[in-house]
Amino acid sequence: MKGDRAWACIDLDRISSNLSCAREMLPSRRILAVVKADAYGHGAISVCKRLQEDGIDYLGVGTSREALDLRAHGITAPILVLGALIESELDSVMEQDITVTIHSPGRIAELEKLAQNRGIPIPVHLLVDTGMSRLGVSSEHAAKYAHTIEESRWLNLEGLGTHLSTPRSDEVVDLQKSVFKSVLSTLQKMGIHPPLIHVDASKSALRSTDPEFNMVRLGGWIYGILPKDDTNLQLSPALSLHSQIVYLRDHTEGRSIGYGGTFVTKRDSRLATISIGYHDGLPTSLSNKGYVIVRGTKVPVVGRVTMDYTTIDVTDVPGVEVGDFVTLLGEDNGESIRAEELAHWCNLVPYEVTCLLGRRITRVPVSQLEDKVTDQDHLEVERG
Repeated sequence: MKGDRAWACIDLDRISSNLSCAREMLPSRRILAVVKADAYGHGAISVCKRLQEDGIDYLGVGTSREALDLRAHGITAPILVLGALIESELDSVMEQDITVTIHSPGRIAELEKLAQNRGIPIPVHLLVDTGMSRLGVSSEHAAKYAHTIEESRWLNLEGLGTHLSTPRSDEVVDLQKSVFKSVLSTLQKMGIHPPLIHVDASKSALRSTDPEFNMVRLGGWIYGILPKDDTNLQLSPALSLHSQIVYLRDHTEGRSIGYGGTFVTKRDSRLATISIGYHDGLPTSLSNKGYVIVRGTKVPVVGRVTMDYTTIDVTDVPGVEVGDFVTLLGEDNGESIRAEELAHWCNLVPYEVTCLLGRRITRVPVSQLEDKVTDQDHLEVERG
């Protein structure tokens, strides 16, 4: 990819494989694939087209704008806006057959009026706050609001959900689920039975034994980003990140490198500059402690990660040349770097690693190609 300074290959076959794994492991659940934040930085359009081909049950987005963008690009699969709604976009959302989530009681009357004006009832989901304390109606009053929706001629209560704040803590999860089940029990006694009940996400789905929770929201699972200690799943990371060497120089021992001279060569060294920096989403916290792969060898990042460039030490890699490919995430000749590993070096959440990737990173959706990095002629390019 000589024409690109930095690019990310998105393996759509791995997206499909990870979805198949979810269906196999969670056979009684519907799958909502979370594609907010540009599909966690993977490129929402190409990812959603593949998920739609695979018959995904639901797509979940963070904002109404994300939902409208998907519809504008031909995505017809069911879409649920998980996040807060922008008032100016509500009419467009309804016109495009997009399902919305109600987080506050004030939205009920507003949506009801809009639906009545259009003369078409709309499906909604009600989010119950069971401890996240970010969005959602209070658990104490959730049954009352659900009843209001149920009684409306213009609103259909399609789903009920909550958001787990600490999915790795069984104690916190059990407490939140207990609160949610209490709400659900009250609704059932009132004769209210929302068709879709969703609580669990990627990190808690396998530990859930609640048959009434019939849909799961999967984000990291779909993209193959889950800490190995969370599950024993064999998921495949869908995104690999690459750049290339644009400059090589030999330095003598004792040479300070980069802004602030934060790295000093401890021997005669060959250093390379690669064309990716923090504007592209490479964390500055990778400075002086991260690694990349060159010619199948892990080499260290030296000096500060700057806006456009990063310096690496290639002294121990023979034959390095300007134009050589560099792998920052993914596999190269037996070596690999996962998002979880890069996140550990930078003290980040693994999802941040891919979500931070900037607009200058060319997203390249690939499928059934043996050489996903170098064979550019057959690739459809999607810019983030």
